[in-house]
Amino acid sequence: MKLLSQSFEKDKSGSTTLVPQDKEDLWQLYNLIQKGDEIKLPTHRNVKKVTSGGGSGGKDKGKADRKLLTLKMSVEDIEYTPSDEVMRIRGRTVEPNEYVPIQSYHTAEVQFDKKFTLIKPDWDEISYGIIVSACSIEEKAEVGAVIMEEGVAHLCLVTDNMTVLRNKIEKSIPRKRRGEGGGGNHDKAMEKFLNMVSSTMLRNFDLTKLKAIILASPGFTANALYQNTINQAIQEENKLVIQNKSKFMVVHSSTGYLQGLEEILKDPSIQKQLSNTKFAREGAIFEEFQRVLNNDDDRAWYGPSEATKAVELGAIKYFMITDTLFRSDDIAVRKHYIKLTEEVKRQGGEVLIFSSLHESGEQLDQLTGVAVLLNYPVADLDEDEEE
Repeated sequence: MKLLSQSFEKDKSGSTTLVPQDKEDLWQLYNLIQKGDEIKLPTHRNVKKVTSGGGSGGKDKGKADRKLLTLKMSVEDIEYTPSDEVMRIRGRTVEPNEYVPIQSYHTAEVQFDKKFTLIKPDWDEISYGIIVSACSIEEKAEVGAVIMEEGVAHLCLVTDNMTVLRNKIEKSIPRKRRGEGGGGNHDKAMEKFLNMVSSTMLRNFDLTKLKAIILASPGFTANALYQNTINQAIQEENKLVIQNKSKFMVVHSSTGYLQGLEEILKDPSIQKQLSNTKFAREGAIFEEFQRVLNNDDDRAWYGPSEATKAVELGAIKYFMITDTLFRSDDIAVRKHYIKLTEEVKRQGGEVLIFSSLHESGEQLDQLTGVAVLLNYPVADLDEDEEE
């Protein structure tokens, strides 16, 4: 997503002009645009063209003419179909136009590579965060990848719809001579090459934000890079790398160039592995929540009132919520949950926003969309205060 202009502050009204570039941007916009917002965008509309009539009575006749207009509308409904990559906005016009009367209903499509302006009465933390993540490749990327072979490595950031090359490393590696021992020129050059790739990777990849890191090559080069990275981390006591060790995936590719990465990302088994890795933390915490809930020891609760009471007590370890609740047409509901998540963060708890497009998010949606895992047992959170 391209950010062309921004004129707003957090928790205040204002506008931004954006250009969606892929289907991932549409998903972000679906979470961003709310009922009651205003949107200004190019759209086609059939406009009646008045012509002189020649029939009985000499009355004028209207002829429909399709025109490209720029309309400003108040949003009343948003339709989004991920499979068709289409998002439609329905609302009433709020600015006069020579062809369209004010307060006329119209449905417009948000289109790729076409700019539009979004005006919100309140840019809350969630809306602000969507703009930041959608317009930054570093924030948007969930997967890092190093596709390599002896002497060449390509470091990429991967989103659901694009691969961005961040660095290319090339180093001349002499051929290994017959009978050459561990101290030969080939092995020394390879060690320098792997050190260079490893240090560049750690400078460019944010291990805390990325959900997975693919290391791919023909032969054993990718595995050598993995071993080099882990061994250096142990020697240097690099806790960040050691803590994120499970995010690394070593896979085989037919080539060390970018077409090899394209082949890997199309492999169904790799796609499944990536999906599980990307959502591994949310899934693991949700499994822990289910296990504690089954044990019935008063540390796991779900439901709006139960979650609210737990936040008020300051007892939250994990606050789990689906993105569905942040898309609620009821602005009061949306604001309520934003306030809760901000309070949990202030208290030192962790907020996890589950995607409703993933299995764990679907399961959480079935449990009202919000659940909490507490630091200590609290009884009777589900009882009415009046009772």
